[in-house]
Formats: sequence, structure tokens, C-alpha cells
Amino acid sequence: MGTTATEPAGDRRPRVVHLSTVHNRHDNRVFNKEARALVDAGYDFHLVIGAEADVLDDGIPVVALHRTGGPRLHRIVTGQTEAWRVLGRLRPDLLQIHDPELIPMALLWGRRHRCKVIYDAHEDLVGQIDTKPYLNRLTRPMVRLAARCLVGLADRGADGIVAATEPVADGYRNRHIAVVHNYPWLTNFTADPSPVPGRMVYAGDLTQERKLSFMIDVVRALRRRVPQAHLVLAGRALAGCGPAVDAAVAEGLVDYRGLVGPTEVPGVLASAQVGLVFLEPLPNYLRSLPTKLFEYMAAGVPFCASDFPAWQDMFAGYGAGEFADSQSVDATVGTLARMLEDPADCARMGAAGRRAIDGGLTFEAQAEELLGLTASLIGPA
Repeated sequence: MGTTATEPAGDRRPRVVHLSTVHNRHDNRVFNKEARALVDAGYDFHLVIGAEADVLDDGIPVVALHRTGGPRLHRIVTGQTEAWRVLGRLRPDLLQIHDPELIPMALLWGRRHRCKVIYDAHEDLVGQIDTKPYLNRLTRPMVRLAARCLVGLADRGADGIVAATEPVADGYRNRHIAVVHNYPWLTNFTADPSPVPGRMVYAGDLTQERKLSFMIDVVRALRRRVPQAHLVLAGRALAGCGPAVDAAVAEGLVDYRGLVGPTEVPGVLASAQVGLVFLEPLPNYLRSLPTKLFEYMAAGVPFCASDFPAWQDMFAGYGAGEFADSQSVDATVGTLARMLEDPADCARMGAAGRRAIDGGLTFEAQAEELLGLTASLIGPA
């Protein structure tokens, strides 16, 4: 798979390894966007991530890390030990990591082996501590301090930082920072919208912070005004949310598709009248850049989203959807009822969203930022 570590440096393309011991193998940002961009650009690329075996997956070389059970500390130690051995075999010119707990190990590897290191900051690491329900008043400050230390270590020690949004990038002072938004690949969204009456969709991980129970309550109440209203859920049911999903399916409110691959998501979205994105008003979410809204826009589907001020500032001008008070079932039902009862207006908003995506909100454009940073550190492919 790819070139071997024994090849002379001058006879091979620059080797790039992306590493995660936490993310799903088909994580949209890691696999479908950044890995795809680097492979297509011609780099000798390897994705080191949890998998059953080494495989060439849709043209992307995946090197397997074997998942282990047990306490979190044990999983971290065993995962990083195996990752160190794999890196010793691959000998990359550039290592890009996607998990904050990998920062110390990656920087040590980089120093020992003269390897460039990039930390890919998917979110505000310190701010997202407040979204973790398993942390209490005693542990939360300690974990927040540890997060600040990791951010500082990456900022000072990494050769570059990739940030998913401008607010995340603002937390770093590294000399080499690239903002790579999670915009959709335009080439993935070729299906014309074919909305099923009353269908709403949410594609993503299912948690209470992402308002799973709220969405179910909204659909139940919405049925009184729009009898055909139903919700398609496509994603992993996390943090004990499985029973809530199962109950909603049994009640006839939800069509649960499970985890859907990135290339299959556009087809699921194209069948909806409205795409939903509701989040709890936690500090890390209030300034986030909701990837799902861009995906709905790319699919030509209008959105209904939490009325966070930052989101309204970013998206209201596109005329591609509506915002609702996602702390109020009644208010959200009112907004969705108006949308579902007016298919022509939904089509208008969906078309406006697609025009905005066509205007440059694509990962084709964002890939250039990633490739530019990579080339500045190790040269072109």
C-alpha cells in the first residue's frame, strides 16, 4: 500500500499521514474531505485510524489501529503505543493529528524523527468542555486546565494548525494557520431535490446536546397541524440515545436510517422538505459553524435551525431557511408548520441555498487551503 519506508527520500513523493485514535474511520472531515483532497492532489497519503484491517478504501490507504476496551486511560495508552509503532513503519514527512490527546505524542515523534506536525483543531477544545455531561463541578475545572495546556502545547510546538472555523483559529498564535471549513464537496451533491411531503431530516450524531428528544417532541406536536409530518434520522445514536430513537420509531414519528456514509447523505437529504439543526445553547455551540446547514443548502433543501445570533448573522442573508427558538417546542412547531404547508416557498429557499453553495461555499475551495499549508511545510506532491 503506497511506497515503503525503505525507499530513498528522493525517489518518492512526500508522505503524509493523518492520525486519529478516536474518530470513526469514515469521519466526514477526516476521511471524506481532507484525506480525499490529499490523495487527489497526489501525495503519498495514509490514514491511520481505528479499523479491522489495512485496506484501500475508495482509493484512500487506511492503516488499521485496533480498538481496545477498558478504561479511557488504558485505551489512550494502548492506542498511542500502537500508533507510535505504525508511524515507525510509515516514516511520514508530515503527520497531521485530529485528536487533542495525541498532541504530546505527535510533537515528541516529530522532534525525534524530523517530521513536520500539524494539529487539526476541529473545535474550540477549551469551550467544548462545558458540553461534556459526564464532568462535574470538581472535574470540569481540572479538565479545562488540561485542555488549555494541550492547546498551548500545540500552538508552540506544532509546525502548523488547521482550524475548522475562524473562532477556533483565533485561539492560536502559530505562524502557520489554515482555516479549512467543513463545506461540502460540490461534486457529491448532484441529485435534484425530490421532497417527500412532510419529511424533515437530520443527518449527524444523535445526542441530547443535539436536541434529539426535542426534535421528537416537535414532530409529535407538529402532527396535529401537519398529519404527514415525520423525521428521518441518519446517524449514530450516542450517549444512551438508542431507546429514545427506538421509541420514536415504534410511535411512527421517525424513520431511522442508522449511520449513513458521506456519499449516501446527499440522496437522503434530497428527499426532505426541510433539514433540521438544533443545538443546546452551550458556549461551544453558540459560535460554531454548523456543517449540516451547508449540506442542506448544497442539497437544495431549506433548513430550520436554532436562532443563535451568530448563526443568523452567518446564514440569514442567504434566504435559505428559517430560524426558530429551539428552547420552545411550540415556537419551533409554528415555524416548521409554515414551512411544510408552503412547498413553493421551501423550493425557493432551497434554490437560494444551492446558489450560495455554487458561489464558493465548497470543499473544493477549502481543499486549496489545506494543500497550501501542506506544500509550505513539505513541498508539493
